[in-house]
Amino acid sequence: MNDLTRYRLLADTDLSPAAKLLYSYLLDLAGGQSSTVWLSSRRLAAEVGLSTSAIRRNLHRLEQNELIQLTSRYSEEGIRLTNKITIR
Repeated sequence: MNDLTRYRLLADTDLSPAAKLLYSYLLDLAGGQSSTVWLSSRRLAAEVGLSTSAIRRNLHRLEQNELIQLTSRYSEEGIRLTNKITIR
């Protein structure tokens, strides 16, 4: 996805600036739509410069707006693993 297409897509959404920043960052990491990223909220927070709670909140906003799909993952012992984030 080129930058102009991304800007048009984000301009038409009713999201906070933090959610738009996070979505743009995820698109860059994933290499475009229909790709998957495996990242924890803590790592995303460190890389984007937002708090962990802001990352979680905005990930859920992106999911509600059907821009991403979040899949929580757990080990066999029940330990939480990194999130699977699929860009739609």
